[in-house]
Amino acid sequence: MVVNLSTNSYYMEHYFVVLELPGGQELKFKEGKYSPKNFWRFTADTIAQGKAKIISRRQDTGISEELRRHVNKIRKFRTYVLVHMQLCKQDWTDENGIFKKIAEWIRIPCHDLVIDTSDNFQLVTIDM
Repeated sequence: MVVNLSTNSYYMEHYFVVLELPGGQELKFKEGKYSPKNFWRFTADTIAQGKAKIISRRQDTGISEELRRHVNKIRKFRTYVLVHMQLCKQDWTDENGIFKKIAEWIRIPCHDLVIDTSDNFQLVTIDM
């Protein structure tokens, strides 16, 4: 028996998600690379509660162009979190499930990584 993995709903696929966190300057990384105290705990709790906003979610790296268009419109400082995750296709449409998986992942102690920063935004992730 041959199984076509591209149509198997249990096959894990790669996805990229950019979340916007509520808050402003208080979340800004110090010296452009050190997270504020309890930043990742706050981030995990915020995401778990569904208070973050999904700016972009895609299977390719075109996510950076979407984020760039978004940050060109903002006036106040914002923090964005980039997450690379693996999900089954049926889980991709469940926003609450995505938030739960991301919050669980962020609670794992890892190293901060600032990907991009400017006067009005920062894009951060966790280096696994």
